Amino acid sequence: MCGINGILYLNNFNSSENESFHRSNIIKMNDAISHRGPDGDGVYINYPVSFGHRRLSIIDLSDNGSQPMFNEDSSVVLTYNGEIYNYRELIPDLLNKGHKFRSESDSEVILHSYEEYGIDCVNNFNGMWAFAIYDFKKNIFFASRDRFGVKPFYYYKNENEFIFSSEIKAILKVKNITDADRIKVYEYLAYGYRTTDGRTFFKDINELPPGTNLVISNSDFNFHKYWSFSETEDKIADAHDRLRELLYDSVRIRFRSDVPVSILLSGGMDSGIIAKITDELINSGDIPNSSVSAFSAVFPGYEFDESKEIDEILSCSRNLTGYKITPSGNDLTENLNDFIYGMGEPVFSTSSFAHYRLMQDIHKKDVKVVLNGQGSDEAWCGYGKYIAGYFLLDRLLSEPSDFFRQMSSISDKLKMTYTGLILQTIKAMTGRRKVSMIRSKKIEKTREVISDELYNESYLNFPDIKFNKSGGKNLSSYMKNNITFQGFGQILHYEDHSAMQSSVEIRSPFIDYRIMELAFSVGDKIKFDEGVTKKILRELFSQKLPSSITGNHRKIGFMTDR
Repeated sequence: MCGINGILYLNNFNSSENESFHRSNIIKMNDAISHRGPDGDGVYINYPVSFGHRRLSIIDLSDNGSQPMFNEDSSVVLTYNGEIYNYRELIPDLLNKGHKFRSESDSEVILHSYEEYGIDCVNNFNGMWAFAIYDFKKNIFFASRDRFGVKPFYYYKNENEFIFSSEIKAILKVKNITDADRIKVYEYLAYGYRTTDGRTFFKDINELPPGTNLVISNSDFNFHKYWSFSETEDKIADAHDRLRELLYDSVRIRFRSDVPVSILLSGGMDSGIIAKITDELINSGDIPNSSVSAFSAVFPGYEFDESKEIDEILSCSRNLTGYKITPSGNDLTENLNDFIYGMGEPVFSTSSFAHYRLMQDIHKKDVKVVLNGQGSDEAWCGYGKYIAGYFLLDRLLSEPSDFFRQMSSISDKLKMTYTGLILQTIKAMTGRRKVSMIRSKKIEKTREVISDELYNESYLNFPDIKFNKSGGKNLSSYMKNNITFQGFGQILHYEDHSAMQSSVEIRSPFIDYRIMELAFSVGDKIKFDEGVTKKILRELFSQKLPSSITGNHRKIGFMTDR
């Protein structure tokens, strides 16, 4: 995990400037994101490209892993942020094809994979990444972002230059951009959403969409979507066995590191599953650790404190050593400016600050890498109250005889009234734009503080997507939309920025693309049925975790005492 910066000049712009001019710009950008990589500072200048890199040493701690990194004849240069978890499995093929390795890093695997397979190399990667490559032989610039956008890639472009970075603040060091993107501001004020549509809160600064490659050649920009969810549902006969296999493998490869890896442990099932799998992998020797630290945020005396549940998970995971931390919100006012500047864009709840403080405390323990349970709720139907309406709509349209039985079970398990469930079903039939505006007007009362001018110029930008197809599968479509467009991206943004402010890398086994694809290759009732959320996960781990964990249907998220 690191921070990347770069400038590509087009149309001979700034070609007469000397190297010190180009170097000073990259140094300013590198300095702006030094928190992302305190272990190394790299700069490469060779017109028309300038690359910068801040290194957080995790794999191959030697200088051989430093960046920007080059191939054997220095005709290809790379700056990269992220982790390719399956890099070891890719090395034999590249060696057989004649590539020579000078390091033991996943960075060099990207370089040689590009040499061998071109921009299609990303199809072989399992991980999280944002990288840029310049190929001097072909005179092309190639950038890529991982399938779900775990790692950020921001950019500014005009007819003369393309500037990119892991964080917006670095771009602002070399471009004087002070205007806000009014549409983005409107959506934040009206709906509280940070949609993944390529825009940011800064006018003319965009983000490379998840699952997208960018190639720049002869000043032409070619954006190519290399990955998306399949539109067809494959029936998986052995879904339980396949999910178990993938979960254990996903955790195993995310422990690949030359520094210790820890776990973020709440009292919920998702991080409990990660903890239990880790415990078993240590016992089997698949993880070469004798013990793993688990860090938990607790709030003694608070209604939603999870200390008891955390202790129960640790009691059945003997190879984990628990550490409890109570992030304080008392210094929010004092640290507000630093927090906002660090996050780069507006945040959406106080939990972001609690997460930010937790990462600061973990950093003080000399921890660089942590695993969490992010992604499970989004893919395996964890947000019961939000998905119930779509699930019931599908029953009404495809299994009407099952509608009232399912509604009764959901009401009982999730403590939702029949009236509330009917309203959620009606909501599911309504376009997303209209639903969001109703909430803005009637519930959050935010529409009244927005000028008519801003409303009129921005309202139609939000897609009025409807999930009410007669053939069913509306729940699946809704969940895919949340992952790729609405909701999930803002969680990944605040997790990345709050963690990297403290030089901590977060790895999320549930966001392994194989697990995400599997989640949408099985029927809805495997994931959510009779009010039981994440049904298949509860079944898989019912004998491995305490019943108080797998039988708990309360969903509270990352709650704090303030």
